[in-house]
Amino acid sequence: MSRHPTKLSAQYAVRLRDFLAEEHERLLVQAYELGRKLLGRGLGLLDLARIHQQALASCRFSSWPTGEKERAHNAAESFLMAALAPFEAAHRGFREANLRLQQLNEALQHRNAELAAMTHELEESEQHYRELFGQARLMQDDLRHLSNQILHVQEEERGRLSRELHDEVGQALALMDLNLAILKKKRSVERALLQEKIADTQHLLATTRETVHRFARELRPAMLDELGLLPALRAYLKAFADRTGLQVSFVGATEAEKLSPDQKTVLYRVAQEGLTNVAKHAHAHRVNVWLRARRDSIQMEIKDDGRGFLVNRRPASPAIKRLGLLGMRERVRLIHGQCSVNSCRGKGTTIVVEVPVKAGNGSAKPLCEK
Repeated sequence: MSRHPTKLSAQYAVRLRDFLAEEHERLLVQAYELGRKLLGRGLGLLDLARIHQQALASCRFSSWPTGEKERAHNAAESFLMAALAPFEAAHRGFREANLRLQQLNEALQHRNAELAAMTHELEESEQHYRELFGQARLMQDDLRHLSNQILHVQEEERGRLSRELHDEVGQALALMDLNLAILKKKRSVERALLQEKIADTQHLLATTRETVHRFARELRPAMLDELGLLPALRAYLKAFADRTGLQVSFVGATEAEKLSPDQKTVLYRVAQEGLTNVAKHAHAHRVNVWLRARRDSIQMEIKDDGRGFLVNRRPASPAIKRLGLLGMRERVRLIHGQCSVNSCRGKGTTIVVEVPVKAGNGSAKPLCEK
């Protein structure tokens, strides 16, 4: 307990005796001022209680009349309450300040949590933007490589067509010219020789016509424009099976014929590229091709039973990037479609292309051909 100053104790006792003699309001104000001074000196409630008790003892109530004693005790209680008022106000102020401090602390904790969440979101956003930037850079590299490879492939294709035209069509025309020259030089030709040369020339013409038709199909299949996607795919798959010896099955939905010409062309070219990759790299025995009608799209799936490969593995050298996959994805992207390639070593490869169409086209009619 704090030791109280003697001067304030004496003042308290004097003011209390004055108030007991005359209960005047100004004396209560003085009691309040004394309480404020005690509080200012660092004294506590116990110190004030001791000072009040000593002041009461100095009043010697035992010699007072009974009625006067009761009035004096009530007056002393009022005087003490006035002296206690500064302590109560200070306590209330401390309590309010403490409550305010708690509220501020809670608000600070909440703000810290918000800042931590914002910091975490910013870190995630930064990481996301870095990933997007990396993906965009890879896509830019892929597209640049794709453009370069397309030019290279175009030159290779032109060279191949030139050589085949020279070797196949040119030689056939030369032989036909030779047959006609022989017949022209001989004035009289035996019937058997004439029939032989005519038959040979007809065979050369048929072979040349088939070669020209094959070139035309590879450049732009007329059947795709004239008969539609399904007949063109069936014809191509049949020719592919005859040329490679692979088992090829096809299931098509007539809904695919409602696609736009550009969409049909993309599906046809993706099928061409996918099957070319199967023939070159897959070492497969069987290929299945499906055209399915979805709620708001047409889906084409090409699945082989070949050796497969690691789709997400990036080649060490840009020179060996998979041009076929890049080309297919770019074609499909241009018609707002989606292209996915799933493959696993020893379990084959599956290419799925989904092209959007208008809703309400009706149910699909599957057509099967093997």
